Amino acid sequence: MSKFSKLIQKQKEHQVAKKHRFNLEAKINANREGVLCACGSKKSYKLCCELIHKNIELAKTPLDLMKSRYTAYVLGAIDYLMLSQHSSTRPFSEKEEILNWTKSVQWLELVIVEAKETHIDEGFVTFKALFIEDGVKNTIFEKSRFIKENNHWTYVDGIHS
Repeated sequence: MSKFSKLIQKQKEHQVAKKHRFNLEAKINANREGVLCACGSKKSYKLCCELIHKNIELAKTPLDLMKSRYTAYVLGAIDYLMLSQHSSTRPFSEKEEILNWTKSVQWLELVIVEAKETHIDEGFVTFKALFIEDGVKNTIFEKSRFIKENNHWTYVDGIHS
């Protein structure tokens, strides 16, 4: 292996370690009082999305659920992601793949573009989720659809643009 190849390999290993460290720090920080929630609410995680992660019925609007799902992606809370997805679209067979992906990226920010309830049991949230994957900054831009199931909001599907 050439010196250049070794240098490139070391840089890749450093990037992987850095991503892992970032996600690990997000998980550790989420359990500290006063650390801001990843959803962007400017509240601590303990007073924000953690409450919803422990009791999904506290998500009173599609926006609440969207923010809690983003935070679950940041923390790698795969069981919550499964629970908060509608039973008709819940990707149980992809659970491990989704978890591995959430851990492989560095989450940067959630930007809410629009949120509206079109019916008492249906709503939409348009958002941008910014993240870094393999050293490249990426954006998920989606209009997500939410409906109530078993007396709480669930994510059904989304349109990406």
